[in-house]
Amino acid sequence: MGKIFLLSISLILLSTACQNQQAEQIQQGEESLYYHWICQYGEHQGAEIIFVCMNNVFRGEYIDPYFQERIGIPIMGMIDNEGNVTGVTAVMLEGNIKGKLSGKITDNKFNAVWLPTPTGMETSAYREMELVLNTSGEQKNGELLSIPKTPFSDNLYGYTIGEREIKFFRVAQEQIANNEEVIFHIHIEESGIDDVIIDIQGSAQLNGNSFRYKEKAYEFEIAVYNDFITLTTISGDWDGYKADGVYPINNTFFIQ
Repeated sequence: MGKIFLLSISLILLSTACQNQQAEQIQQGEESLYYHWICQYGEHQGAEIIFVCMNNVFRGEYIDPYFQERIGIPIMGMIDNEGNVTGVTAVMLEGNIKGKLSGKITDNKFNAVWLPTPTGMETSAYREMELVLNTSGEQKNGELLSIPKTPFSDNLYGYTIGEREIKFFRVAQEQIANNEEVIFHIHIEESGIDDVIIDIQGSAQLNGNSFRYKEKAYEFEIAVYNDFITLTTISGDWDGYKADGVYPINNTFFIQ
């Protein structure tokens, strides 16, 4: 059994304005800011995390010094106003991800944890490392280092981690005359100590390119980016559960 949330969204557009962890350094708005973190000491010396951040959302890559040819793993995630980082890799074969990124940014230091999933252990291992912001050198470019706006399109989002965790979001467009309403149905399945089944379906008004929904004192906000969506809790929880996170595009799932 597990914790289940099922989401089918109609007509979601693009992201919301949130806060970034470095209030003095990162301005509000939709400006994209570049960050290059490097582990300079210890057994993980040479590890790099590079991302572009827009508001509280980032997209980039993680490079382990032990990767063959130093190929970066795509990452995407969020940073709250206290500097706490949560992220995942892009979806891989059969809906799996290679790892999760967490940690905290304080001033110019990033205390990061890289946790590979069972499918990601072939190319990486568990890492706890302190990275320092690189303030010199040329910026790297590429598709991973951008968070473009995108028009709505029908897609599935989410990922699996073995048999213990399944999280996906069905996003489907409906023709609504006033173009201001969404209907949704969310699905998250997560094995754990408590067996909880949650099914949320409803409708909500669009606010720009995002929407909020509240039921049973749990209020959350959904936003859509180029190839992922974010869910942010506004207040409360659902029987102790919160669905906050980043969900990469994933067309391997099938939901009626």
